[in-house]
Amino acid sequence: MKRMYNKFLIVSTAFILVGGVYLYFSNDLNKETVVPVAQGSSLASSLGIAPSPSSIPDESISSDISFLETLVSIKSLQIDTSLFTNRTFNALQNNAVKIEPVQPGRINPFAPMDATGATGNSVVTDEPTQVAARTAVLNGTVSASSGVSDTYFTYGTTEQSLTNTATATRQSLVGTFIKNVSGLTPKTTYFFRACAKINNVALCGETVSFTTN
Repeated sequence: MKRMYNKFLIVSTAFILVGGVYLYFSNDLNKETVVPVAQGSSLASSLGIAPSPSSIPDESISSDISFLETLVSIKSLQIDTSLFTNRTFNALQNNAVKIEPVQPGRINPFAPMDATGATGNSVVTDEPTQVAARTAVLNGTVSASSGVSDTYFTYGTTEQSLTNTATATRQSLVGTFIKNVSGLTPKTTYFFRACAKINNVALCGETVSFTTN
């Protein structure tokens, strides 16, 4: 009985030693076959193992699919000169309309017009403004759209003697023109008319009066 027990201890000890040596050398082999993992990659990808679908984010999958679809669509594009030989392309016409210059309208669109469409009075004498003891601002309007070469005022102390002439400033966009006259006599009534040369013809408006302060 004692002899059998000794044999059992010897066999068990030998088995344990053999198993320990095997495990020791098998661990060394596993360490040598480990593949270094690249930075930013997973262990599964380094070992060539495809990751499971549950481990891949949905956003990453959708962006990859979109990128692949873009590549496929670009590959299908064809750029050639066949467009220029197409009958439809050659049938296109230039429908651009050339705009010819036209005569501008009246300077003052609010000026009265007669039944024929022409302005009733080419020059109008307007009421004076800023009347003082020795000065006053004379106002006039010309309704002609073109041909106006000069604008001025004639004035005097009687309606029949408008001998004083004052050249007016250039008319505005609506045809009005003014002149500030000085050297007037206080407490005196003056008469004046607005005039303009239109196509070298002198035309004047009605006579208007005012009294200095």
